[in-house]
Amino acid sequence: MSAFTTPVTDLPPTQTVWLEHALEYAVVQSWDELMPASDSGLIQIEYQTGDDGSLDFVKIWASTIRGHWNLVCESWIRPLWSHVAGLSFANGYHAVNFAHILRIVTGHEDALSSLPHHHGLTQIYRPSDEERQEAERWTKAAFDHYGAMPMEEHAAA
Repeated sequence: MSAFTTPVTDLPPTQTVWLEHALEYAVVQSWDELMPASDSGLIQIEYQTGDDGSLDFVKIWASTIRGHWNLVCESWIRPLWSHVAGLSFANGYHAVNFAHILRIVTGHEDALSSLPHHHGLTQIYRPSDEERQEAERWTKAAFDHYGAMPMEEHAAA
């Protein structure tokens, strides 16, 4: 059975999806980009919402060796004294499709349920074929709903 509980394809257009699930789908959809040289490993999603429930930041971490985490990227939604707004990759990582999906998710956070002043942490193991297909369906539905095209279609347009 899939680890995800709320496929966007099963939801009416007005119903919201939890922010955490949207981030999970983005990671699963982009697993091969984020973990290209590893048959195993773990990705950790860290995020925080502000007092009003809006997203402050998202950080993606990767681990291929137990206990060792490498920052993949971080996306700050609003500038702070210590951070500029935007997405930046770290430690030699670069994932074009993931960046595009993450921008869609963070750009439409108002359509996603979130908790006020919440610090979330989720770990994702290498996804099964079923989980990858579910994430692909969700991503396509999200792009269709929000009027954005997946990266492959940008190249053809």
